[in-house]
Amino acid sequence: MRKCEVGGQAVIEGVMMRGSKGQATAIRKPDGKIEIDMKKIVPITKKYKFLNIPFIRGIFVLIDSLVTGINTLNYSASFFEEDDEEESKFELWLKNKFGDKSNDLIVGGTMLLSFALAIGLFVALPTGIASLFGALNLNPVLLNLIEAIIRMAILLIYMYSISKMEDIYRVFQYHGAEHKSIFCYEAGEELTVENVRKFARFHPRCGTNFLFLIMFVSIIIFSFTGWGGFFQRLLLRIVLIPIVSGITYELIRWLGKSDNILSKIIAYPGLKLQELTTKEPDDEQLEVAIAALMSAEGIKLKEKTIGELLEIGSKELKEQNIDTYMLDAQLLLGMVLGKDKIYLITNREKEVSDKDEKEYIELIKKRSRKMPIKYILGETEFMGIDFDVEEGVLIPRGDTEILVEEILSIINEDDEINLCDLCSGSGAIGISLAMNRKNIKVDEIDNFDIPEKVTKSNIVKHALENRVKFIKSDLLEEVIKIGKKYDVIVSNPPYIKACEIENLMDDVKLYEPHTALDGGEDGLIFYRRIIEESKLTLNENGVLAFEIGHDQGLDVRILMEEAGFSDVKLVKDLAGLDRVLLGYFKCW
Repeated sequence: MRKCEVGGQAVIEGVMMRGSKGQATAIRKPDGKIEIDMKKIVPITKKYKFLNIPFIRGIFVLIDSLVTGINTLNYSASFFEEDDEEESKFELWLKNKFGDKSNDLIVGGTMLLSFALAIGLFVALPTGIASLFGALNLNPVLLNLIEAIIRMAILLIYMYSISKMEDIYRVFQYHGAEHKSIFCYEAGEELTVENVRKFARFHPRCGTNFLFLIMFVSIIIFSFTGWGGFFQRLLLRIVLIPIVSGITYELIRWLGKSDNILSKIIAYPGLKLQELTTKEPDDEQLEVAIAALMSAEGIKLKEKTIGELLEIGSKELKEQNIDTYMLDAQLLLGMVLGKDKIYLITNREKEVSDKDEKEYIELIKKRSRKMPIKYILGETEFMGIDFDVEEGVLIPRGDTEILVEEILSIINEDDEINLCDLCSGSGAIGISLAMNRKNIKVDEIDNFDIPEKVTKSNIVKHALENRVKFIKSDLLEEVIKIGKKYDVIVSNPPYIKACEIENLMDDVKLYEPHTALDGGEDGLIFYRRIIEESKLTLNENGVLAFEIGHDQGLDVRILMEEAGFSDVKLVKDLAGLDRVLLGYFKCW
């Protein structure tokens, strides 16, 4: 067991640790990142040697801990204040009157108020209630014991009550994380979440033990003071606080260093009391405690290897039931490092910087929340061509390649035609056609800002500015206004029934734009509009081609034929399901 004097305190969404290199306060900020405040603070008993005398130093350590505790609590709270929260008139007055010392005054005032409340609740109230037993002519020792029992009961009720508050419960979880990380460090094991998690959350040097031992020591000390009047007893208990805390401090130091039967018996009640003041932390809370401890002790974080990160990432994704967990972990780490899959496989022992590790873990968290891997990577492959994608455009599917291949089959290599990719999204359909037929001109049409941005990006990416243009329009409205005509209109419109959106996979319904999915009550609303508007924008024998849902072949065919389209052809996908419809427009 490593000998160390590391101590700490749970704060709001964080942990403060005091170690050999200073005091470190680690906070999990609202954005999920860990902020560490490191200070080279020398304990008061080391700063002033004459205060480090056994049985005297206890009261000074207690005061020093209270000041530090309030300061770190204020620091942690600052991360969760509302941006538009105005300072009170009293705070403004203090700043104007005392300047930089105003914070010290607030801390001092907070300490005095806390002290007064503690005296009232845990000293005045118990001794006042115990006074009722004075009429029974009981021995002063027995009366002091009754007072201690009442004080303990009040303490237990108080701790139990506040533990039911959500914010306090989280503080108690961080308290457990603090203990677990210290135990792991004392055991000489590497400070990792996996190692820390297995240790107990009850520690003999805890402040909760200190509270219980104060009760225990006070019974003995107060027994020598007799049982005078209420105010006499109250004054004596306040005056004797330095003595009680001094003895208790030495006792708790001894408990922290001893492992014999006597020390275990004395520590047992305090450890049981920690069942109220510590709760089992989650892994993210353990990470915060570890960060604080390592900073306080000056321990440099060991860099993880490519292999270790791949295991961490794939395990996390597998737990979230992501089928492609291993491939996704490789793709995300490859993205961060700028390396391909082969490099990752052949360099598993290579260490990864802390910066890259954090970036990778953030990406893994995104994927574990079911964000599509294509959105995270910012690109996808379609028809053997790389396309930029982001949230706000539908991710091109392999099924849509059937639509592209069908159009390519009716356009000769040298044909010079005008083509419209309607509801373009990322522009994948139109750009793929333009890449495969060098003489066609394509208009990409969509009605939303993100598809406009992404499509234009892909046009530039593939150097097609001379042949591919973007038009922002509600379907074909803008084209109709200028009287433009096309030889081919190809479209993958929204075609999912509104009632079926909620039944889609999380990857789709939570992230992909519903404007590119929702086809109305029967899934046909866009087909009807496009068919009607296309009659005003297609040349004689012009082609209208759709991607359709697996059960929409008959319905869309009827719509097209009723509108005057002939030779309507249905194309099925590899699974034998309806996938593409195209027909020829005849001017009457």
